[in-house]
Amino acid sequence: MVDVKKSVEKLIFEIEKGEIPPEKAWDEIKELKELYVKNYSEQSWHSYIGNKFQNIVYSILKGYFNRLKSENPQYNGLTVFKENEVKGNEIIARKLAIKYGEYLLLPDTDMAIVDYNFEEPWKSEILAIISCKTSLRERIAQACYWKLKLLSSDVTKNVRVFLATTDNDEDFFIKSKRKQYEGKHRNRIIAEYELDGVYILREDFKKDWESDKIKRYNAIFEDLIKLFTNVHKG
Repeated sequence: MVDVKKSVEKLIFEIEKGEIPPEKAWDEIKELKELYVKNYSEQSWHSYIGNKFQNIVYSILKGYFNRLKSENPQYNGLTVFKENEVKGNEIIARKLAIKYGEYLLLPDTDMAIVDYNFEEPWKSEILAIISCKTSLRERIAQACYWKLKLLSSDVTKNVRVFLATTDNDEDFFIKSKRKQYEGKHRNRIIAEYELDGVYILREDFKKDWESDKIKRYNAIFEDLIKLFTNVHKG
């Protein structure tokens, strides 16, 4: 019997190494779902992917940035940092920290996208932070809180706040039975108003449910390039 968990682990490794095109990476993982569910269960799949989700998003972005760098040296500084890497890098941590009186605290984030200056690290710029959630429940308020705190400081006001989600609870779907909000869940309305971008990793999320901020996941690649390019224009 195929060990589907090992297959997922191997896939994540190949994605990060750039052996699988980043825009196809999530589709490849989802192809393993049927086999996984057959061996375990649908609920087990959600739990398993939930625990791996942050690492999957990180690997997809790292693989994408590595490919960009190999094609064009102007992207050499474009880097994705995991939460522990942000905390371990004094310069990035200082540039992202929020002041609470005499204290400097880092916002809750799963990863940061940084235009890193290897020659003069203090000139590095944090482009965005990304939270990775499979299910929002009440946690949308948490991401919005950090967006408002980042906006409150001249040092961090330009840092974008993104959310990557598998949207297990279908909060970002548009359904006719939700008449009160024109088919939208309250979490979608709040996210669309407060955050800079939400990227949905679901194959059944329809194109016509997208908006300027709520998009299917592959849009994150183009949006990050635009963000990087705009910073360099400025």
